[in-house]
Amino acid sequence: MGYTLSLAVVDFLPVLFTAFGLMYVARMIHHINKPHGQAAFVGAFLTVTGGLLKAVWKLLMASSGGKININWMEAGLFVWMAPGYTLLLWAVWQTVRGVNNKKMLNAWTLPLVFIVIIFASSFYLHVSKPDSLAWERVLLSVMVLATVITGLLLIVFGFRQKLPLAGWLFVVNLVGVFLLNGLARIDEQTIVLQWIDESINAMAWLCFAVAARQLFQYAKKTFGVK
Repeated sequence: MGYTLSLAVVDFLPVLFTAFGLMYVARMIHHINKPHGQAAFVGAFLTVTGGLLKAVWKLLMASSGGKININWMEAGLFVWMAPGYTLLLWAVWQTVRGVNNKKMLNAWTLPLVFIVIIFASSFYLHVSKPDSLAWERVLLSVMVLATVITGLLLIVFGFRQKLPLAGWLFVVNLVGVFLLNGLARIDEQTIVLQWIDESINAMAWLCFAVAARQLFQYAKKTFGVK
């Protein structure tokens, strides 16, 4: 698969938008409950790191004509993002429960146990079937599922707090995630298709960032976020 330099540079945009959006979400959660906020920050860091490494890999490939191929940067995308989004999902879910006056469970225990299980499963598949991508599919499935559920939680939260713009922007983000998943399944990844992919990706995460900022501003006014 070839990458043009301009395409590789544009790939940093969704990473930037994601970073801003997740930081706003984590800051909001941190005020409501510090342990869950800390988990959200760790999750955001892991998620953004995975996206950033993939973007750097693309840039190196494009600028060197494919000669510089640091494989772990690309292959490690789901290794970073699966645990990252698991922590984010748990933190968002527990925060929504807290705002609705429901008991919030421990910020770390259950998500860390789940992360250990999925990594153990992935490692087993990698060792037992070294020529298969089954190990990667496990992490990919977890990442996609966690991303979708987190998006749904934020959509519901936005509408329940009477923030329709944020709610609809989260909807657009989630639709973008589904479109990207579908485009990734196309066998022939042409340059034109990659530009469409990057455009959708950038727009989807720009919507996420704007919506997350609006949620944070609402929380700042309602809950006194500093």
